[in-house]
Amino acid sequence: MRYDVKKVLFVGVEEEREAFFKKAQEIGQVQFIPPSGVKDKEIPQDVQNLVSAIKILRSFPSLPQEDQSNIALAEDLTREILQLKQKLDQLEEERRMTALEIRRIEIFGDFSLDDILAIEKQGHRKIQFFFAKKGYADHQAIPDELIQIGSDDGLDYFMAINKEPKQYEKMVEMKIESSLGQLKQRNQEAQREWLEIDHLLKSYEKYNHFLHRGLVDKLNKYHLVHAKGYAEDMLEGNLFTVQGWVPSNKKKALQKLLGKFKVHAEEVEIEPTDSVPTYLENKDFARIGEDLVHIYDTPSMTDKDPSSWVLFFFLLFFAMIMGDGGYGLILLGIALFVRYKYPNLKHLGKRVANLTTLLAVFCIGWGFATHSFFGINLSPQNPLHKMAPLTWLTEKKAAYHIQQQDEVYREWVDKFPHLKGVTDSKEFLEKGYSEHKGKKSYDIISKFSDNILLEFALFIGVIHLAISLIRYANRNWTAIGWLIALIGGYLYFPYYLDATSMVHYLFYLDKEQAGIQGLYLLSIGTGMAIAIAIFKQKFLGIFEAMTAIQVFSDVLSYLRLYALGIAGAIMASVINEMSESMTFILALFVTILGHTVNFVLAIMSGVIHGLRLNFLEWYHYSFEGGGKMFNPLRKISLD
Repeated sequence: MRYDVKKVLFVGVEEEREAFFKKAQEIGQVQFIPPSGVKDKEIPQDVQNLVSAIKILRSFPSLPQEDQSNIALAEDLTREILQLKQKLDQLEEERRMTALEIRRIEIFGDFSLDDILAIEKQGHRKIQFFFAKKGYADHQAIPDELIQIGSDDGLDYFMAINKEPKQYEKMVEMKIESSLGQLKQRNQEAQREWLEIDHLLKSYEKYNHFLHRGLVDKLNKYHLVHAKGYAEDMLEGNLFTVQGWVPSNKKKALQKLLGKFKVHAEEVEIEPTDSVPTYLENKDFARIGEDLVHIYDTPSMTDKDPSSWVLFFFLLFFAMIMGDGGYGLILLGIALFVRYKYPNLKHLGKRVANLTTLLAVFCIGWGFATHSFFGINLSPQNPLHKMAPLTWLTEKKAAYHIQQQDEVYREWVDKFPHLKGVTDSKEFLEKGYSEHKGKKSYDIISKFSDNILLEFALFIGVIHLAISLIRYANRNWTAIGWLIALIGGYLYFPYYLDATSMVHYLFYLDKEQAGIQGLYLLSIGTGMAIAIAIFKQKFLGIFEAMTAIQVFSDVLSYLRLYALGIAGAIMASVINEMSESMTFILALFVTILGHTVNFVLAIMSGVIHGLRLNFLEWYHYSFEGGGKMFNPLRKISLD
């Protein structure tokens, strides 16, 4: 739920400034406002160093943690970790450069530079090394003093012995400052030293938790000093004043804060230029929904909290896209394993585990509702098939067509002549099958089920958008007109397309009459929305007619629920059919691999599109966003 925040002016005696801010930090219900012109201070270097040290340790295997009583030791440990890491990086760079140098000169072999100097001194000669493009010796006359050593990496290498240093056209001289043996020895030493330091650095992982404690302590001190800097002196430094945001439902916490100090608080008017934070307070399932809301944006200070709505419809959309109760069982197994492996999860970790469990439960529920488990085609005699609500809907649809003797009925009777005269819907569905390679395919059940699931996706879209329109109808009166138009469109378009809707066979509405009434509602709703817009916006209101395109395109966007769900079901069915013609081992491998890929793709689609329908289509009519989260001065804890 979203609560309004009040702007409060605090005035207190200077002697109690320190204690007042410390107590405010303990209570954690006041977001102090910086005076105009005051810039946020940079994060202290010691805090940045702690963060860097923790990031370094994060990449190492976990060790049993050791705590220290003196929190000040965190700085010493941080300095040691950063120094070791710096040395490690230097050795890594040295190893890289040494390896490159070895690669550069190894074609000349291992020789002593001292011997080269002795030869030059005693022989009064200068020894030089060169390289040129490969094939140089084939196209150029090589002087007698040049000796070709070999070729490597598209280059030819040479050694020259002259009385004086000499340069050659199209050749590059190579300077050799260390012998190959020296380089290899140094490389081995650097490798050994690197391993020793790496082993030592990894041992510091046992202080990971302690460094987190040190970081929390530093941040709490930094935030306290930062907030105190917002206070301004009055009466020659005898008083201090500071402004802050306080949630309207935290008056008791404010009184508790003021009761201990000589500080007076007075609510002041919010100025148009103020950046008012948004305060959300949710518990249990709604808190999970709030986490989902923050993925996209923060509600504005005037928005209604959408957390519960976003959670419920995300769960429903995810289940419809996953479309398989068997995959829901796998997801539930993963959630239970995580709970078993990490029984002490708290805060965000616990909420993620709860969300995963809820998603699994909804997927299993959808699997029972649509008799869909691992893409297995269940026969009508199967108990899961019989109990599924989807089966009940297909029977109602079949009974309607049998009663009406309409075009749909005649098409099926033409395809299956033995159905003529059948009046029982169950019998009609069960006998409407074809056989291929000894397997029965219940064509009527499959077709009716697809039609129902497609319409259900659109129906959910209408309901979802209708809720969004209703939520802000008091702010935007045109929403009433578009709500009526939505209902009218749902009734009219089946008649226009000569399709059978659930409202026809569930509520026994005459198709023609429902279509005519729907057209009336569609026209009245659209006209009402445009009229209200013209009344409020004058001439510009005429452009409200364009919203009709937006509304109905948003409804059609919910077809993705059906499309993604049916795509996953088809893929699961194909995997099962492929495995039937294979040997047991190969079939087991294909089944596990195929369903794993399908499961992962279904999760990705469910998360992306399940949230997208909330954040784009639904938010369009009942969400302003652009808010700034309420961020009070409070003590951070590792819990």
